[in-house]
Amino acid sequence: MKKTIATLLMALAIGVTTTFAQQTVVKKEDKVKKTTTLGQKIHNTFSKHKHYNGTKTKHVVKVEKVPAK
Repeated sequence: MKKTIATLLMALAIGVTTTFAQQTVVKKEDKVKKTTTLGQKIHNTFSKHKHYNGTKTKHVVKVEKVPAK
């Protein structure tokens, strides 16, 4: 009897805490920046071996908290 009451109280407590948990909004975006110089662009034009990609990608993850209603 004590075990069943304890498990019911535990389940109730878990249910209450999940309803009051804060929700989050996750936004993923990529920022691309051009980094080649004029010499590197000329090298890519005339060379068989293209060394310079010319872009730097930065992966940004923004997390915002949604206020509880």
